[in-house]
Amino acid sequence: MWMMDSERIKEREFEDLLGRFANFIRIHIHKYNLYKYGLDPDDVSQDVRIKIWKLLDSEKNITNYPSYIKKIVNSSVIDQLRKIRREEGIFSHERQVAENEVVHSIEMARFRSLEETVGKAVDKLIESRRQVVKLYLLNLSIPEISSYLNWSTDKTRNLLYRGLSDLKKNLKNMDIHYESQR
Repeated sequence: MWMMDSERIKEREFEDLLGRFANFIRIHIHKYNLYKYGLDPDDVSQDVRIKIWKLLDSEKNITNYPSYIKKIVNSSVIDQLRKIRREEGIFSHERQVAENEVVHSIEMARFRSLEETVGKAVDKLIESRRQVVKLYLLNLSIPEISSYLNWSTDKTRNLLYRGLSDLKKNLKNMDIHYESQR
């Protein structure tokens, strides 16, 4: 029974505070011109009501309600602005990730296209040069290639250089231009 009376007393005190300070709260919320930030003053007002209810629930002894309510309004506005900035940051990050994914997929498509073109140009090489160049394009070194094919290092190097020269010619004939990286 005592709990019910305590709750009713808090509800009455809450309604009394809101009734006495409704205009005060509304004026302080509207002075921030929240619409220019994309905020709804009703959201801030609801947040203020929740904080006032929690204040009454904590049974904190407040001597100057106008000052304390003004502080609650200010903190609610700041909280809402921070929430919007946080959400904007998340949206901005998501947008950047999406843009990066698009750029990455475009680059991957270009890479695959170039890979296919180089593959076609390599396939036009004579067999011995084709083998060496394919292994070289798989990042094998000349000694590794010569060991794998059971050829001398000199023969492997000679076939590789001639094969790369032919590959450059084939790519040029296919209208693929490159820049050497020196």
